[in-house]
Amino acid sequence: MPKQYSHHLFKNYHKTHVAYLDTEDKLEWFREYAKNNYLFLLKDRNKSSTKILEIGCNKGYLIYVLSEYGYQNLYGIDLSDEDIIHAKEMNTNSHIECIDAFSYLKNKSNTFDVIILKAVLEHVPKEDIFPLLNLIHSSLNSGGMVVIDVPNMDWLFASHERYMDYTHETGFTRESIAQVLRNVFVDVSVNKSNPVFSYRGFLSKIIYFLRPIVFYVIHIILIIIGEGASDVWWSNRSIIATGIKEEEMQ
Repeated sequence: MPKQYSHHLFKNYHKTHVAYLDTEDKLEWFREYAKNNYLFLLKDRNKSSTKILEIGCNKGYLIYVLSEYGYQNLYGIDLSDEDIIHAKEMNTNSHIECIDAFSYLKNKSNTFDVIILKAVLEHVPKEDIFPLLNLIHSSLNSGGMVVIDVPNMDWLFASHERYMDYTHETGFTRESIAQVLRNVFVDVSVNKSNPVFSYRGFLSKIIYFLRPIVFYVIHIILIIIGEGASDVWWSNRSIIATGIKEEEMQ
């Protein structure tokens, strides 16, 4: 369950935090992010029958994008009253509730086919992570999938990512998120997220040209530093892990 100070902060999350951070078109950003990172994970699942739950749905942008791509059974929960109002207005054909995940999932055994947590698990106290993942496992149908998208603590600016939000409780690298998920799910996979760039026109072309060159130079520097520095995923802001609920015997 959320700690008391976290519950207070989440209740006012948009007004006291997110409103000061969002400066771009978030819907368009989510369209690009979902296309680059999530849609291929869902490609083998039936759009009309697959039940997808997003824990921490925020204002409902990802749910809206999934509906644009034809997914019809969409559910979302969040702790922010203000965000849920927006999410409901944006997703009139989806099932949106203001409730914490522990309360919501306790009676949802074998209900969902996919459960997505984007930028959520880092907000969960360490002692509550396994109870939450066990509830998620129970709430998935046989062969169901959890998708967990978290900030990457190997990123060059991971320190800022870790402490930019007072509700952040822990951080993950590709090794630690895989370690956690292997204790609950099978077929665990961890991948780098693909970024979304807001640049357009000539500047965008320059960025795309220079980016691999800069990355190559930094990689060479990390090889020289040694101590395994070149093996960390320092170039990606987020990591996306998936786990599958084992197939149940008929």
